[in-house]
Amino acid sequence: MPLILAIAASCSVCAQTGSLSHEDSLVLAEAGIPAPRVLSFPAAINAVLKDFPYNLRNITGELVLAQGEFENYASIVELPGAENCIVTRFHSADDTTASWQAKMLSSDDFDQAAKAYHELFRKLQGCYLQLVDGSVVYLRGDWEPAKEGASFTTSTLRLMTGDWRYKDVKVELELVYQLADWAIHINIVTKKRDDEVGGRGVAEN
Repeated sequence: MPLILAIAASCSVCAQTGSLSHEDSLVLAEAGIPAPRVLSFPAAINAVLKDFPYNLRNITGELVLAQGEFENYASIVELPGAENCIVTRFHSADDTTASWQAKMLSSDDFDQAAKAYHELFRKLQGCYLQLVDGSVVYLRGDWEPAKEGASFTTSTLRLMTGDWRYKDVKVELELVYQLADWAIHINIVTKKRDDEVGGRGVAEN
């Protein structure tokens, strides 16, 4: 029981500060839970993309929320500046895939959010997947400008590769108006066919 409480305390500190102390890291290590690592922006995106063929199992940390047909886990790989990074696992009969989400910003200032949204798109354009043979595949996509009157704006990027393991993977940068704040998320998901109803992204926690 003391170990469980210590882990919960460590996770709370990490969520508030974005980093772990040496003592927190030791507690997580004792429990067999890898400590989150904040990587450079392109290195983090590369690490997440590399793990998609393994359904993100290598970057899945501790459970933070279990609800209905999905579970949210802390991501072991974190983007610099992110408020949180989450791996979502669905376990319904028709969907057992995993998705990844980074919440990058919450702001009540549209201009600030729109500027950050544009800057993050430019960063994503510089991101890539490094394949086993050492070749590099960059993300490419179309920019969707933010509009204050729209409650939801999404720009989508994909990997320009013939590798079948990544043919359905997409990176979504979204600007969403939630309650009184604008939020920016980076979602890395497996795209469902257009004729499938809705398609699931990353569930909110």
